[in-house]
Amino acid sequence: MNGADVRVDDDFELAVAEGVRFQTLYVRVSEPERDAPSAEIPPEHLRKLAVEGSVDAQIGWARRLLHGHGAERDPEAAFRWFKMAARSGDAEALNMVGRCFELGWGVAPDLVEAADWYRRAADKHHAWGEFNLASLYAQGRGVPYDERAALSLLVRSARRGNAKAMNMIGRYREAKAAGKRPGSSFHWYRWAARRGCFRGQFRHGCHLVTTGRVTDGLSWLRASFSQAPGDYRQEALDVLRADAHPALREFAREQVQSGGEQGPST
Repeated sequence: MNGADVRVDDDFELAVAEGVRFQTLYVRVSEPERDAPSAEIPPEHLRKLAVEGSVDAQIGWARRLLHGHGAERDPEAAFRWFKMAARSGDAEALNMVGRCFELGWGVAPDLVEAADWYRRAADKHHAWGEFNLASLYAQGRGVPYDERAALSLLVRSARRGNAKAMNMIGRYREAKAAGKRPGSSFHWYRWAARRGCFRGQFRHGCHLVTTGRVTDGLSWLRASFSQAPGDYRQEALDVLRADAHPALREFAREQVQSGGEQGPST
């Protein structure tokens, strides 16, 4: 499938957002996903490969330092290793430097710098670089607010199979369609859900319940709650409790009774 364009769905609605023109949505499989250095590689060996210049090992070692997996947690050192890997022009490394600047991992937060690094990754067709830069445009953080630029980047990311991008496009489409016909928003949620996005699973499940497919919808809600973090689950329960549909309110009650609102156990 390398280099192929895979059609998402024959009946997929083509419109993305009013006033913005896009071609048919495809999931572009431009290259197989690169495997990260195996978690089974001993830390000392992974670090040795990183020192010897392996970009994949540099990224892998940086991740271990960032999260404290197999090494003492050291965000500052992780940031230096991500930057070292980024010198090669590697898109994943460029994106991770952006994440460090956005979230303050080992460096002072700087949204302007984050946007610049995300843009470099996006220019190399990196799905997460596209998604992260789109998120900044959507919020006007580090860059001027620009809905058109955000949507364009989200569609590019979605074409590469990014489920979170699909969910965000669904949110845009749902907002645009408020008080009108639903548009393609629920198609986007369906594809985000099928690709494992817990936010997409929640919205897809709610849509199915409210359109009469209660059993299917509750199944998707359970899938969402099985992996969503606790803060999202609390917000979702607030939405369900306020919904007019009795099945959604009952689902929320059951989750609270079972202690499921706390999120998946770790």
